Amino acid sequence: AYPEQNDGFGRLFGWAAERGLLDTLTGLFGVPWDDRRDTPPQACAFDCMIALGAPVQPEAGDGLHTMRLGGGRYARVRHVGAFDGLEALTDALLARWLPDSGESLRDAPLHHEYLDDPDEVPEPLLRTDIYLPLQDRD
Repeated sequence: AYPEQNDGFGRLFGWAAERGLLDTLTGLFGVPWDDRRDTPPQACAFDCMIALGAPVQPEAGDGLHTMRLGGGRYARVRHVGAFDGLEALTDALLARWLPDSGESLRDAPLHHEYLDDPDEVPEPLLRTDIYLPLQDRD
C-alpha cells in the first residue's frame, strides 16, 4: 500500500541524510514487482529507490542494496494525479498501446519515476513517469 511505500522512502531518506548524501539526490524511483490490486499486502513487493550523484555502497545490516535502472529502450508515459491511478495507466499501456505498437517487452523491470514531492505538491498535480522496458530494435 502507498503508506507503507512512503515508510520505505522515509527509511531511504533517513539513511541518505545520516551519510550526508541528500544534496546528491538526483531522482526518486519505484519498482512494483507485484500488482497491489491482486496481491495481499504482506506478499506485495515494491522497491523504493533513490538515485544519488555520489557512489555509495550500503553496509551490511542496512537492509538496503544497490540496483541499476535504465539502459535500453523504454516507452514512457506521464501520469498526473494520485498514485492510485498508476495501475490503470499501466494497464492501458499493456492492453491497448503495446499490442498495436509493434513493440515487445524485454526482461527488465517496469519502473516509476516520481517527479514531485507529495508533501509539497497537491495530489491532483503529482507527476509520475511510467517506464515500460522495450526490446531493442535491430
